[in-house]
Amino acid sequence: MSHSVRLNKDLGVVVLRAKDMDFNECRNVLDELVRIPGFKAGLSLVADFRGTNSPITAEEVRTLADYAQKTDADWGVTKWAIVASESLSFGLSRMFATLTDGCQVTTHVFHNATDADDWLGLGVEIKQILALTPD
Repeated sequence: MSHSVRLNKDLGVVVLRAKDMDFNECRNVLDELVRIPGFKAGLSLVADFRGTNSPITAEEVRTLADYAQKTDADWGVTKWAIVASESLSFGLSRMFATLTDGCQVTTHVFHNATDADDWLGLGVEIKQILALTPD
């Protein structure tokens, strides 16, 4: 498996760490996120895609964005911070954020974790969230 999903209840955030997920795994992760024990509407998401060279295509990103809208109501009004340092992953993640712009979940993509700290609004740095949420 090239990803892990963990809920940090104390911080109210789900952490996704991913490496080179293909289309099917990405689609399955969207379902997995809302099925983790303790999931509830309003949780934030930190998706760590740093160092990932995603093998998915732009057309698959469009399909994933459509698919994400099916779980949007489960998440409620919240934020997803995607950290993607590699150019292709960053660009595809930005495309996903744009395609899901009409959702309750607001998605923003960052080149590094520090840039996401204030935007996420949890009062905890992303680096600390990742350190406090075991893989």
